[in-house]
Amino acid sequence: MHVPIDPQSLRAAADAILEQHEAGLLTAALAACDALLARAVDLTDPVVRESAFTAWFERSAILAELGDLDAAADAALTACDSLPFDEQDPDQIHELAMLLLHAGTCQDAAGDALGAVATYDQLIAELGTATDPVTREQVIRGRVNRGATLLSLGRHLETLDAATALAHELDSALPGEAEQLGMAQRVRAAALRGLDRAEEAVVALAEAETLAAVAEVGARSQAAAAQGERARLLAELGRVDEAIDVLERVVSRFGDDPEIAQAVAELRSVEAELLDAAGDHDRAASLRAAAHA
Repeated sequence: MHVPIDPQSLRAAADAILEQHEAGLLTAALAACDALLARAVDLTDPVVRESAFTAWFERSAILAELGDLDAAADAALTACDSLPFDEQDPDQIHELAMLLLHAGTCQDAAGDALGAVATYDQLIAELGTATDPVTREQVIRGRVNRGATLLSLGRHLETLDAATALAHELDSALPGEAEQLGMAQRVRAAALRGLDRAEEAVVALAEAETLAAVAEVGARSQAAAAQGERARLLAELGRVDEAIDVLERVVSRFGDDPEIAQAVAELRSVEAELLDAAGDHDRAASLRAAAHA
């Protein structure tokens, strides 16, 4: 005799999985995910469906934490295929975006670059026109990740096209977009370098310096990293004095900003390398001391 599943019992089980995960009980949480999914039969019930989503996403996240990135990606993609998603429901569309972005990230980290590109392509194709801010943010992250993955495959022209489109589209004044803009500009510069267009790469990295004025910590961190890359590239082009000037200006601007202290320390380290190469060993030593203070 078939006994109907109480949706509220599944909701309670989903909550328990979240608690186990937070407590670090990963093996128990993973087993609980499998048990919940075995019981989640009627996905037309909204509570059952939401509980199943939680179990699938947690299963994927836990597998990733355990280092099984291939299985984590498979779990997220299986959830995309198994769960119903109402395109009129912003919450469900956001859930789909989360699953696809997580799957692509896991595939990338596992070394499956082609699989990651395909997953990011799916994310963009299915949700690229979403207007909901939280879903749009997931899509933007997927587009930036896609550019970086294409770069790792040596597909420099495709990378350049993708990163340039993002750099023109993103608005540093919008929450969540400034950091992604900085990453897109860095990916764009790397693609230009791969195409032997170093001078254009310098310009692309210089554009990222404007993000130093943004309140968002991630954006300032990207601005700092971009200027370190810009200085190294300038030095490679024989423009060492200009490279040192860039670093001094940026370090002075950020000062002792505690939120990006590591990035500033890296800039000081790059400047010290350039000063050593230029024969100014005393200033280089002072900078290294400041970087480790």
